[in-house]
This record gives sequence, structure tokens and C-alpha cells, in this order.
Amino acid sequence: MEFGTLIFTKPERAITDPTLAEKLGFTHAWIPDSHMIWGDVWACMALAAVNTTKIKLATGVAIASNRIPPVTVEAIGTINQIAPGRVILGYGTGHTGRRVMGLPPVKFANFREEVRVIHDLLQTGEAIYNTEGLSRKIRYLHRDVRFINLDGPIPFYVAGNGPKVLQLAGEFGDGAVTTGVVTPERVQTVLGHIKAGAARAKRKLTSFPLVSLTHICVLRRGEDLDSPRVRAMAGPWVMANLHAFAAGYARVESLPKEVQPAFRLYQAYVSAMKTPPEERYLEVHLGHCTYVEPAEWRFVTPETIRACTIVGTREEVIEQLKALESAGLTQVFINPPMEGFADCVEEISREVIERM
Repeated sequence: MEFGTLIFTKPERAITDPTLAEKLGFTHAWIPDSHMIWGDVWACMALAAVNTTKIKLATGVAIASNRIPPVTVEAIGTINQIAPGRVILGYGTGHTGRRVMGLPPVKFANFREEVRVIHDLLQTGEAIYNTEGLSRKIRYLHRDVRFINLDGPIPFYVAGNGPKVLQLAGEFGDGAVTTGVVTPERVQTVLGHIKAGAARAKRKLTSFPLVSLTHICVLRRGEDLDSPRVRAMAGPWVMANLHAFAAGYARVESLPKEVQPAFRLYQAYVSAMKTPPEERYLEVHLGHCTYVEPAEWRFVTPETIRACTIVGTREEVIEQLKALESAGLTQVFINPPMEGFADCVEEISREVIERM
């Protein structure tokens, strides 16, 4: 099992946090692309690249429609020139990257076309690009001068939760990123969709990296889920999950029945916001993955923590991770709080990574 961590796209943090994660044994630093709530993914990835030596640097994830595909590949190729062999392009349809602007995720047909173009550009440096009613062959020039580095190659991970996008990962991707996987059964379901896409493309997947964005919290002796420390460590990830349900990205009915009331309570809270419904997306994502809004701490409960995170004693967490690994999950990518990042990654390193 490999371990990654979200890196907050604040320039100062992009210098220090990947360095700390690398020192503590994390294999991957995932740098998000959400321009209305954080800083620029590529600037921060470049800072991480020049301040680390071995940790893999991945977009977590770059969002379709934020840039045209040739620009996305140019950007990751530029980072690969700084840190050759250490970069991964994660690519998705957009949750906060689009929903914070009140937009839905990119339509599947458009996403598939962007994935195809990126795949071809990463593989050969050229592709057929359809845009503005035109179909044109495009090719990166001057590759011998190394303005960008597409050699290696650069792994391409497609991000998604639903069957169609996961099948796309099997068709075009070198790996997949999903969210909230906490059971072996869910791992098998996800891999089933990926394999179906690979079969359709007549690809044979001998091994396939599968990464889940989730969170880990190890309980100390005598500590319970209502502990202030546990709530502080898990709170931003719990609220990120609640934001997704409130924004319509996921359905409450998909959750275990025992936790549905807690999520419906949050939906009622959102419905009562003073922000006009047509502009509510401007308020729903406050603090997303970063901190918990003061009025929202009441939703960080034992029920929501257990529903959203891999949590328990050290032995319980390691047992759960090993079961996920046996089912085919290759990496857990955590979402620490921004304030408390060091404490969080240090504990996971000490209690989990060193003992796996």
C-alpha cells in the first residue's frame, strides 16, 4: 500500500508540506486544481518539484475544461522537465473545480474526447484535436530543446466514481483515482468497471494503480470519535463529503441507512441558508477540504466521521487497509486539515506507514 497526501495550493505550503511528507515516508503528493478556493496547481507543483527529490507529484486532480488538453499536457510536461519521472497527471470532470462556479461536471462525451487527446499527446506528442468545428493534427515542436519533457512516460490517471468514467480509466488510463473507498466490496466494484473499459478497448491490465481519496484517523488509547482531536483531524474531510451531497454530487440514499439522518440534517441546513438558492454554491463550499466553518462543527459527529473516514485503533486501521490492499486498492490519498497538517501526517507516518 502506498500513501499520498493532499497538498494545499498555497505557495508557502507547496514548499514545506511536500518536503515533510517525503521525509515521513509518503510516496505521493497530490496537488489539487480548484481555482476558486485555492492557488494555482501548476505554480505550486513547480515549487514542490524543486524542493523535493523522490516523492511523486500528482495533480489531484486537473479539471477538464479548465484548460484545453494541449495546455494541460504542456503543463505536466514542464513539471516533468523539473522532476523527471516523478509526475502523474490525474484528470477529472470537476467537483469543486466547476461546482464552486455553479457549473455541473463536464459532460461525458466532452470528457471522453479530452481524455483521448491527452492520452495521445502523452503517448506520442501528437494527436488529432477537434475544436471550433475543425479537426487538426497537433504536435509539440522543439521537444529536443526540452522546454517540456514527455519522455518517461508520464502516467495518466483518470478520476471518477461512476461506472462510465471508471470504464474510461480502463480504456485510456494508466491508473484511476476515486473517492471514499473504505470497503473491499467497493474496491472490487470499482475495479470491475475499470476492467470492463479495458476489455472494450482490448487492453490487458496486468496491474493497475487504484487510488482512493479518503482520510485516516488513528484513535489513541481511551479516545473516542467525539474527541476534540479526532474531530479536528477528520473535520475538513467530513465536511467535504457533506458538501458533495449538498451539491448533488452524490445521493444520500447511497449511504448506509444508519448515517442518512445526519446527512439529511446537513441538507436541511443548506436549504435554510440565507444565500439565494441560485447562488448557494458560493456558500456551500466554504472551508472545503481545508477547515470547518464554525457553524458547521455540529455536523462533525461520530456518525459522520465513521461514515467518511478510515478510523479506529492502530490495529483496526491497519487491518482495514490491508483488506483494501488485498482487494486491489494500491494507494490511500488523505485529506489532512490545513491547520494541523504536520501533526496529522506525522501521526499517520508513525502509526500506519511505518507499521504496514
